[in-house]
Amino acid sequence: MPSYLERIPLDVLTHVALFIIDPSPTSPLDALLHLLLTCRHIYRLLSFESCPQLYARLFLEKFDLVGHARRERHGTRTTSCLAAQLRMRRRVLRRIRLSQVDEQHIRGDLWTTYLMLLESDTLNERQLRTAGVGEWVLRVLRECCSQANRESDGRVLALAVSVACLVLSHNQISSLPVGDRNQVLNILRPYTIAATKYLSTNVSGAAERRISVSTSRSQDRGPDGLPVMGDISVEFDAHLPHTSYYSRFKIATPNLLTPSVFLTFALLEATPLQVPPHLPPTRAVAIATERHGPTMADFASVTSRRTPLVADTFLECQCRESNTDLAKERQRPSRSAMHDEDFYRIARHLHAPTEAWELSAYIPGLLTGVWEGCYMVAPLTSCHSAGSPGPEDFLCRQPIQFRLDEFVTFSPWLPLPIEPQEGFDGHVVRSLSVSEEESRKIQFSDGNTAKTYHYEPVRLSDASESGRNLRHALDVVITGEVSPFCLDVVSGPHGVRQTPGEFEGAWGSYNFIGRVRLSDGLISLTRKPVWIRVCSRDGRASDWPVTNRRERLTTGVGRGFSRDIYRADPRLLDGGVRWVLSVRKASGVFSACPRLIQQDYRVINERLMNGVLISPWTGPRCRMGSRSAIFNCGNCVEALGAGT
Repeated sequence: MPSYLERIPLDVLTHVALFIIDPSPTSPLDALLHLLLTCRHIYRLLSFESCPQLYARLFLEKFDLVGHARRERHGTRTTSCLAAQLRMRRRVLRRIRLSQVDEQHIRGDLWTTYLMLLESDTLNERQLRTAGVGEWVLRVLRECCSQANRESDGRVLALAVSVACLVLSHNQISSLPVGDRNQVLNILRPYTIAATKYLSTNVSGAAERRISVSTSRSQDRGPDGLPVMGDISVEFDAHLPHTSYYSRFKIATPNLLTPSVFLTFALLEATPLQVPPHLPPTRAVAIATERHGPTMADFASVTSRRTPLVADTFLECQCRESNTDLAKERQRPSRSAMHDEDFYRIARHLHAPTEAWELSAYIPGLLTGVWEGCYMVAPLTSCHSAGSPGPEDFLCRQPIQFRLDEFVTFSPWLPLPIEPQEGFDGHVVRSLSVSEEESRKIQFSDGNTAKTYHYEPVRLSDASESGRNLRHALDVVITGEVSPFCLDVVSGPHGVRQTPGEFEGAWGSYNFIGRVRLSDGLISLTRKPVWIRVCSRDGRASDWPVTNRRERLTTGVGRGFSRDIYRADPRLLDGGVRWVLSVRKASGVFSACPRLIQQDYRVINERLMNGVLISPWTGPRCRMGSRSAIFNCGNCVEALGAGT
């Protein structure tokens, strides 16, 4: 005769299982394991195969669903698929907790971790941090370094560097021993310094090719090869061999360049700059003694700057969860919308509203404002292999600060032509003559012909000066400068305010010209010195292509080189990139960007976040709404997001 426990109906037994589990997102499932081991009958009733709805609800309690549902097919929101996803993630977290790094699982574990981070709305990150993902990914990087002299999987390195860029905070990096930091820098150096003489390849349309609809249920998410830095046109299969759910889209291995630059800045910033003792202590002393150049206070200001990292915003995101201003929080993009770099390419294939994917490459008005950061100068010699210490390291670190303004042109006016020049990317604008008309429009002249091109300034509103939609612009030209009448004051060390005039006196004055490539959002700038007093210590013009990643809407990294160096000896450029740049916008994203960012966020989500209930019973609350359900969000798209 069966016991009373064995006669309990399945729905009641399921609720019993849910009640005995600790509701904390990071709590273990030991209580459920003890219940399963009570007897064979209960184990059979509550197994993954017999009761997937139980584990699907546990998935909702332990992990984020919105970003995951956005990426996957309609059928993957079934209870059985979510149950299988829960089991896979728990196994990965267990290996991370035990610091296991083995060739059999490492690529799959990195892919799962990487996607969990991109799809995270704090729950995924909380699970990974509790398991110790920071220490685990550092161990993976050390394994990559030890295999540098042997044949290693470049895809593992690309995933490991990308995961490290997403999970390591400045506090973690500062606590690392100097030897460990140098070891990671040796791994990253070939990818931050090495570059071709062309700043970028025109990859118009590549965004459509990188993520494409998968018609077959391919089980191999791992890509076949590491793409060239800057190339996003490589297609890859959709999933790992062990993955039990199917994706609608093919996802490329993350590019090594951008996370390598972010990590390089963060690792080098952990070691404070040594202030030269011969410098005057303050700007007042420098003026009194008629000495030009940086002061000790200027060096302290440079040392206090930190490159924003995604992990540093995790605590801020948790604090915002308790915000009672619901109207303000609805306008703020979700964390997964901020960091999922593949979202817009996915939205393009989902037949999303035009407003969604047109903003994927360029957001009108985003660049307008004050930017500050620093750049590092690389040597002219090349670095041959990952992990080789060598003498090739950055020579110096200097601050950079400028204000950018955007100008757009519409039909019937023609944009500035793109004329390739030997040794340079023809997309980069290098010489412009500017004249302002009475109608507040701007006329640009390319300096080579007598032709003029009509542009108008971008306003931080929904329309241009002429009333045209900014998304319909044919071209975007950028101008910038460092001067007292265009820059706000900048925070200095210990609360001291550093004015733009002081910045010029310390580091020199430069003008910037450039343009945005609308096909993929690449920002190319040319920096030229302004010859006033002795502020400008060199006469070199430098080209800076900046990658403004969507997961960091107010942060960008880039690389560049000196044209004078190339003209002196074109072979020198093959040895390495001359500059590495890291900047962030000095003002907040929602106060500095157009209102259309907030409007599109609301409109897109209202149109496409249409949850469909597929689970018939109530229970724990889903993070997407007040109802307890598994939602079908296959046609959901994210809106724009700010990283830091």
